[in-house]
Amino acid sequence: MKLNLGCGEKRKEGYVNVDMYGSPDITVDLSLFPWPFESDSADTVFSEHFLEHVLDYDKTILEIHRVLKPNGILHFKVPHFRNPMTPWHLHKWQFSTYTCERLCHRVPYLWEGRQLFEKQKIRIHFAYTRRSVARPLEVLANLSPYFWDWIGLPIDEIEFIGLKVDA
Repeated sequence: MKLNLGCGEKRKEGYVNVDMYGSPDITVDLSLFPWPFESDSADTVFSEHFLEHVLDYDKTILEIHRVLKPNGILHFKVPHFRNPMTPWHLHKWQFSTYTCERLCHRVPYLWEGRQLFEKQKIRIHFAYTRRSVARPLEVLANLSPYFWDWIGLPIDEIEFIGLKVDA
């Protein structure tokens, strides 16, 4: 099973599209836990511009981890905190490349002290920039996404892909 969380009107073919609004296959209030999916039941969890809207980020991440099979894939896209659209959308959570990196480390005060994912990819995207400008910027930015972020250069969106770790 593949889940597309917070799909709204953006349904993905081959996925179980889940949301409270829009045109989901399954209508679920994703702010209520546990979700109606068995533990270790999903091969992939995808979300695009969903995590920044959740009420409880930590519980949502732990719930995603719960429903993913061992070595299951978490794939999400979120806006970067310096993206000018972030405050306009009244997002509850803000992200940088380092936020995504935290999913891949054992930190005593996060996620019950567990490492949740093994990073496969972190990419920077320029979603609101003319394509002729965005493409070369993405090539440069993705040579070293953490450095690009650290020195404060513009970023529209972050993409993360990780494998579930049961450590």
